[in-house]
Amino acid sequence: MNRSMKYLLVLILCCLPTLSFAGGIAVVDFQRAISEVKEGKTAKASLETMFAAKKKELGQLEQALVAKAKEYEKQRNLLATEARQKKEQELMMEQQQLQQLAAQADMKFQQEYAKKMEGLIGKMREISNGIANEKGLDLILEMNEGGVVYRSASVTDVTDLLIKKYDAKYGG
Repeated sequence: MNRSMKYLLVLILCCLPTLSFAGGIAVVDFQRAISEVKEGKTAKASLETMFAAKKKELGQLEQALVAKAKEYEKQRNLLATEARQKKEQELMMEQQQLQQLAAQADMKFQQEYAKKMEGLIGKMREISNGIANEKGLDLILEMNEGGVVYRSASVTDVTDLLIKKYDAKYGG
């Protein structure tokens, strides 16, 4: 880019009107809200119960497989080659089935988690829109795990208000 083009670009950028938010800007932390609203706590407890039950079931299946493998090791030298190969194949099949069950359980857990979080966040967005209209805000930024790089003291955090309104509407 030649010098005159650079000068023209700088001149254009300087002349553009600055963006202003007359109504103001606020931030909201959906992750904190999810962990504090009643429905979020219930969803978390439900997921933990589901996960614990599946983990227990898979643990029992794994223990049974380990017991079968130990029993096989004791009898291995006494078995004929064909019987030994058949037993090893059966144990490998059971191990593969166990791995498939674990993968399916993990996938189901992830789907259930995503479904519950999607529902919660959808409702929170709806309430956040209402808060923005109620307070005359132009913009509400969602804070995430990385946080906000810079936040002025004049920027309001509406997370507590969101939690209060959410529980009032959906918390029963």
